[in-house]
Amino acid sequence: MIIMMVTMSLAGIAKEYIPLKTTSLKHCRKRSRSNRFIRRNALIQKGQYVDEDDFVTGEQPAFPLLVKENGVHFAVYLNDGAMVGVFLDQRDVRRKIRDEYAKGKTVLNMFSYTGAFSVFAALGSAAKTTSVDLANRSLPKTIEQFSVNGIDPEAHNIVVMDVFKYFKYAVKKALKFEMVILDPPSFAKSKKFTFSAGKDYTNLLKDTISITEDNGVIIASTNCSTFDMKKFKNFIDVAFKEMNGKYEIMEQFSLPADFKTIPEYKEGNYLKVVFIKKIKG
Repeated sequence: MIIMMVTMSLAGIAKEYIPLKTTSLKHCRKRSRSNRFIRRNALIQKGQYVDEDDFVTGEQPAFPLLVKENGVHFAVYLNDGAMVGVFLDQRDVRRKIRDEYAKGKTVLNMFSYTGAFSVFAALGSAAKTTSVDLANRSLPKTIEQFSVNGIDPEAHNIVVMDVFKYFKYAVKKALKFEMVILDPPSFAKSKKFTFSAGKDYTNLLKDTISITEDNGVIIASTNCSTFDMKKFKNFIDVAFKEMNGKYEIMEQFSLPADFKTIPEYKEGNYLKVVFIKKIKG
């Protein structure tokens, strides 16, 4: 089942493009594209998505390109800025979900974007996945990722809706899930809600706890570089205490081994993922 609801665009934060030096002709062309990128990024930060081609120079291939991650296909668009369709830093987490956690479970994937976690959960024999994201293009993107893996998107729920509204919707409809995946951006804004990981992750977890089945699993993830794993775990602890709940940390992940970091730049080791079991109280 595919559910379409009226939404606002997710305000992503993109970095300013800096053109490379080349011949004068190419430099002028890149400078023109760079100016366009700057204008585009300014609109993105205001929550106004601009559907443009980010191709710069050279021979442009046909998109999407199909890439394979741990045996799973993804349709990627290298001409689409940073949002190519899949973020490789989460590949170990996705594999763990498919291989060890998804089987037989109802799975809710919040801030789902292209549905990458949902695809892995479905291929891990999840009973059903529900993917929720407020970006309108998350619907066709998620359908595409299911389709390139031979998964019928009609067998799963794809919801275009503000995530924070969906929590209220789920409570109202008495919906609960056996696994909830949280992978919010560090900052997101819609007409009624503003989310900052450093300030609001505890409340996000509390909303999640309320719609997670007893003995269910919450996969809490953040790419926010302003706090470390210790503080992130404190968010988890506070959330469960304020909900009068009990939990067990089952395992945790940071960046894969080939994402090299250095001690002098702690912000570079940004990824924090914790698998949490909600213990029946």
